[in-house]
Amino acid sequence: MKNASSIDVNSRGTITAGLVLGTIGVLSFIVQPGLVQGFVSVLGLSEADANLLASIEMAGIAIATILAIFLTRTVSWRVILAAALIIAAAGNLFSALGDNDTSLQIARFITGIGEGLIISLSFTIIGLTQKTERNIALYLALLMTYGAFGLWGMPLAFQTIGLNGIFIIWAVLTLIALFTIKYVPISSASQEESRPSAVQLGIGWLILALFSVFAYNAAIGLAWANLFLIGMDIEPNEQTVANGLLIAQFAGIAGALGAVYLSDRIGSFWPFSLGVIVAAVCISFLLAEPSILIFGIAVSGFNALWNFTLPYLLSIVGDMDSKSRMMTLAIAIQMVGLGSGPYLASKLFESGFGFKEMEIITIVALVVSIVILAIPVRIHSIHLKKR
Repeated sequence: MKNASSIDVNSRGTITAGLVLGTIGVLSFIVQPGLVQGFVSVLGLSEADANLLASIEMAGIAIATILAIFLTRTVSWRVILAAALIIAAAGNLFSALGDNDTSLQIARFITGIGEGLIISLSFTIIGLTQKTERNIALYLALLMTYGAFGLWGMPLAFQTIGLNGIFIIWAVLTLIALFTIKYVPISSASQEESRPSAVQLGIGWLILALFSVFAYNAAIGLAWANLFLIGMDIEPNEQTVANGLLIAQFAGIAGALGAVYLSDRIGSFWPFSLGVIVAAVCISFLLAEPSILIFGIAVSGFNALWNFTLPYLLSIVGDMDSKSRMMTLAIAIQMVGLGSGPYLASKLFESGFGFKEMEIITIVALVVSIVILAIPVRIHSIHLKKR
């Protein structure tokens, strides 16, 4: 086995470890629409309570990604990941064994803590690579493949192994991922070389960029958690909706692969901006009284463009810091945003609002994320030209 300090973050083994760990970290999130539907149909929770339960797990993820900012400076990445994988597996196992709502909430929060640490480090590893957009897009393609078949098979899984069976499978897969740890660097100490496009911006511009990351991901989280419920509102047939989301996941793969293809050919901000605007248009299709066909088209477009634009967003903000710290911060804010989405949805439903209000907020937040990001992007461009 290589000495940890000699591991090249651009090696095939380390990149593969980052891709696998990233997928393990989002085992539940990437099928969150189906999971939220399961909370409603299997556990009998209301839409508000189902979103609240999802937001509790996302809160654990958000807290852990913030904690990772400090842990990764002094603690071995391998130790953090080993602990995180065990914590996430334990949380999934406890989720299967819990016998009341409170125990399930605690278990999902514990799971989120483990998942957050895994997600943060996997993204950080991939973000340190020279071809950030390509490798993040490959990661998204991998998890979308899992998500496609996961969402499609969830109605059958609910009928056969139930939610508890799903949680147990997730626990086992998480423990198996322990084998990847030997390919992970102990820290970023040996990876000081920054990307040629990286420029150190002032703290004010970095905060503005992180606000954009939050707005973008809050919009994504708000919509994503409720897509299954929105589909059921249009046509109350779980398998029909699952089939639509299956197609949407394959569209997500296409979006990620599109980012792979274009990553070295064009800039980052304009593909990101155009993709986000079209994603907002796709959500607007749901504001009327759409058919299940229009629903399928809208969510497929939304999912494709989410996975197309995310690599660009993370690459853009990562280039605003020459010491590779911005990627870790961006992932933390990303998880805070994604977790805020289901929580906001639960509050909207509790207040008597419905899917239309939720969709309008999603559209506005997506557009705002572009407007906010444009300012630090311009500053970055000016600094880059002065070199």
